[in-house]
Amino acid sequence: MQIPETQNTDSGPALEGNHLFPVFLKLEQMHLLLIGGGNVALEKLQAVQNNAPATKVTVIAKEVFSNFAAYAKQFPNVEIHVREYQSTDLDDCDLVIAAVNDIPTSELIRNHAKQKGKLINVADKPSLCDFYLGSIVTKGNLRIAISTNGKSPTIAKRLKEMFNELLPAEMETLLQNMQQIRDRLKGDFTAKIERLNEITRGLTDGYEDK
Repeated sequence: MQIPETQNTDSGPALEGNHLFPVFLKLEQMHLLLIGGGNVALEKLQAVQNNAPATKVTVIAKEVFSNFAAYAKQFPNVEIHVREYQSTDLDDCDLVIAAVNDIPTSELIRNHAKQKGKLINVADKPSLCDFYLGSIVTKGNLRIAISTNGKSPTIAKRLKEMFNELLPAEMETLLQNMQQIRDRLKGDFTAKIERLNEITRGLTDGYEDK
């Protein structure tokens, strides 16, 4: 069969850039395994609780820092086990976060996770990660996730601060109003989109040259 001339058959390396696929997980419907009880693990736990506080979290750690224990104590859905990690800990979870500050142990956990079909994030080791925890901007129901593909968490943090300052607190009211308008619109999907475009076009009027 002759291949059309317009078809690209080049099987060379993928283009450089960020090829991560962004998704928003219903984490509160899942079971998270967090391995580690130090400061980095605390940052991970705080990120989870700030965004999905009802998530079931099981913590496995040989040592649990006092500040970690004090924070986790606020959440009845966080369960801590002070002991060595075992591969069977992965059996009853949906996602894994490893924050153990030990490369061989991190690699072992990652290998176990792959064998059991679990997605894993290994703190500060992008090459061992299936997913990253990006910086999150939240204004009511509006949520923006920022990723630098593991290149610079500092840049992601700075962008988060910038968006938090730029986006007004009234954004939630705007979203609520838009939902009411959408619910009242008649017609098919295309007609609704066209009408919403007309309504929201004024949001950018006058800003093109600024």
